[in-house]
Amino acid sequence: MSAMPCREPPTASKPASNSNPAVPGPPLTCSNPFDWCEVHHDGSVFCCCPAWIGRPLGNLLQQPFEAIWNGDRARAVRAAIHDGSFRHCNRRRCPFLASAEPPVVPPASITDPQLRSALDQRLTRLPFGPRRINLCYDRSCNLACPSCRPAPLVASGTALERAAAIHSRLFAAVAPGVEELRLCGTGDPLASPLFRPFLARFDPDGFPRLQRLHLHSNGQLWTPATWRELAAAHPLVKSAEISVDAATPATYATNRGGSWQRLLENLAFIAGLGLELKLSCVVQANNYRELPAFVELAHRFGAAAYLSQLVDWRSWDRNEFLARAVHLPGHPEHGAFRSYLTEVAGRPGVDAGNLLHALGA
Repeated sequence: MSAMPCREPPTASKPASNSNPAVPGPPLTCSNPFDWCEVHHDGSVFCCCPAWIGRPLGNLLQQPFEAIWNGDRARAVRAAIHDGSFRHCNRRRCPFLASAEPPVVPPASITDPQLRSALDQRLTRLPFGPRRINLCYDRSCNLACPSCRPAPLVASGTALERAAAIHSRLFAAVAPGVEELRLCGTGDPLASPLFRPFLARFDPDGFPRLQRLHLHSNGQLWTPATWRELAAAHPLVKSAEISVDAATPATYATNRGGSWQRLLENLAFIAGLGLELKLSCVVQANNYRELPAFVELAHRFGAAAYLSQLVDWRSWDRNEFLARAVHLPGHPEHGAFRSYLTEVAGRPGVDAGNLLHALGA
């Protein structure tokens, strides 16, 4: 599951002017507010992960996309990138700010002409739309991971109609300029009654600039038969993230509720597809001791290992969340967690993301 709001959102700033060359250049910039958006099940549009940016730019069920993409909120976020304050960003949650890794980079390293021009001119109102889109408006999932939701969910009725309406409005506005589509982080695209048919009947002619599709899945449904069903999308599927959150059958059963054996079988199949593959682990009290084994598991399948903080999705009461959140300094097992994290964080193919704060990075 990808990030959703889990803290009080920051107060909106007064929108900046479209050009402000007097402000000195920041040591770091972020391309996300200039080329990324994700859309959620209620129509909310974000220019970054919601848990890292807080408030949406607007709502696609209530506003035209252009009014959102170049609205007051979007312009305020971009102004905060230009002046180097990142004041709308959660520095402790965002793994890119924590590690200064793309899309957070020195301004001089931006070579794309459109982005380069926007940065040089300090534009907040953009003459181009997003090129990378994260589709999060169908939350359907075949698993009920306790950290995410209390039960499996398959969109139907009004929820599916709403998701289909968002889908139609979004692509009517942005499809010609999109270069990357990501599905979906808030559920599983292979369990989705909207996204799975979309992939099975994928028509590249509708996306003339599209270069890649990224699938974020729990892997349970990613069988050879399912993959054959998605043949139309094969040429564009370049990368995948499989959420695992464990390195043993018992912990996997607790954290994910799926079949460990099926996961391993499907990972062996996925590993042979030639994709850029990542296994991810949301680190918590019942799995941090498995971090070395998790890294070994990822490398066994030729995948990178991505580690991240536990986020409070309100699926537990606050006390239960705090009991699990070993990344928090006040947790009684925080010191032991730091030891395990230290053991793996520097290994090749390991991205400790927003957990680097726990190591004082």
